[in-house]
Amino acid sequence: MEKFRESFKNIMTSKIWLYILLALFSFFLACQCKEYDFDLFARLIVGEHFVETGEFLYKDFLSYTPTHIWYDHEWGASIIFYLFYKYLGAVGFVIFQALALFGTAFFVIKTQQIQKHAYPASLTFMALFLFLFFHLNPSLVRCHSFSFFFFSVFLYILEKARLQNSKLVWLIPLITILWNNIHGGVVAGLGIVFIYFAGELLSKKPWKRYLIPLLVSIPLLVINPYGFEYLNFLISANTKNRKFITEWWSVFVQKHAMYYYPAFCTAVFGGILTVTNIIREKKINLTKTLIILTTVSLGVIHVKLLPLAIVAIASLSYNDIMKLIGAGSIRCAEKFAYPIVFLLLFAIPSTHPTVPRANLFKFPVLETEFLKINNLKGNVLTSFGFGSYVSYKLYPDNLIYMDGRYEEVYYDNEFDCLIDYELAKPTWKLVYLAYPTDIIMTEKTTPVYEKLQKSEVWKLVYEGPVSGVFVMKKDAKSNYKMPSEDITYYQKTTFENNGEFGKK
Repeated sequence: MEKFRESFKNIMTSKIWLYILLALFSFFLACQCKEYDFDLFARLIVGEHFVETGEFLYKDFLSYTPTHIWYDHEWGASIIFYLFYKYLGAVGFVIFQALALFGTAFFVIKTQQIQKHAYPASLTFMALFLFLFFHLNPSLVRCHSFSFFFFSVFLYILEKARLQNSKLVWLIPLITILWNNIHGGVVAGLGIVFIYFAGELLSKKPWKRYLIPLLVSIPLLVINPYGFEYLNFLISANTKNRKFITEWWSVFVQKHAMYYYPAFCTAVFGGILTVTNIIREKKINLTKTLIILTTVSLGVIHVKLLPLAIVAIASLSYNDIMKLIGAGSIRCAEKFAYPIVFLLLFAIPSTHPTVPRANLFKFPVLETEFLKINNLKGNVLTSFGFGSYVSYKLYPDNLIYMDGRYEEVYYDNEFDCLIDYELAKPTWKLVYLAYPTDIIMTEKTTPVYEKLQKSEVWKLVYEGPVSGVFVMKKDAKSNYKMPSEDITYYQKTTFENNGEFGKK
């Protein structure tokens, strides 16, 4: 028994075992995802096109509305997603998210451990961090996962430079080039470098080690397929008012209040703890304070940015939190954390990680199948989030009005017109009068749905789980084939397409 206790103690103090269990726990969490992000299918289109043709996409070919040059700030992520799927299948997406979760956790731990008088890394703490972080990023695959990972890397490099005068800070320009070609969230990385520069300058500490990499990194943003014009796009994209995009809303919006409540409380707790320590110790770590208060504020204003606050607090406030909890409580929690995490791994097979998550109540799965089996070709007006799925499944037979690429491809006028249509404003008919529209696929929950049902121009020919399909009354047939409702069929065909992207 004594030997068992000693072995268990060694396991709990072994970083190798900590990392192994965190990696497996990350995979367990990734297996809990039950749906994909709306924009994943647009990402796969880009990735497939580049891998199969070796060409960048500068013009849109999926839409029938006016578009500008395609500033795809996520083209690198698209290639990675497509390669994961091409060579690993649906389980590749699960593996990707597990790697994103674990990679972020790894650098959070690395940042914790370079702090002065650092507490030993805790499986309990990191498991809770991963659970909360996962809760904020529930869709299986998103480009933002890259930005959250790189943010944790930047935080580690910058802290190591501040506390240990590390030369790793010179990696920042190189990582900036990579990050910039994977996701536009690189702005967050440059922002945190600026905060370190400002904090250390105001604290009268060495600041050139931050300013020089920052000044070098900014011009490197032009190293992308779009050159200097991309900088204007980045500025406009990061300052755009996205009042109709829910993930850019405040945490206080009723729609968000309960779902984001745990993360919001954690973020506010981190901010309060930082201020409390300043008052108690009568000294301020200005750089740390600026980072935490800035990320918390941004996370409260835009829920999409809450993960940055959680990463910052877990990395920089770890010692403060552990000190507050107490060593005895930590040791007690660790005794339970290791066996609990280990036992959770046995639940992985029951989650069926290799099976695609075809959600009949999120995507217009049956509605799109209806168009396909009835050979209904032409321009399709879909709800904002559905465009990329319809393109993936039906291009080139059907073109879409718009999808989640938003500012990357489309003009504000077309987006505003689509919103007015979905909200059934007086000008709602303009959306199909201004552009040649053959088919309408609109969510049943939108105000315009009832108007379409009463329309003298449009006829409802199919009502699916999430949307109705309308065609012009003059083109409507007396009978149509009905799509199968077998979920197994749609799971097998989730990622089937005609492989003709970009050829038209």
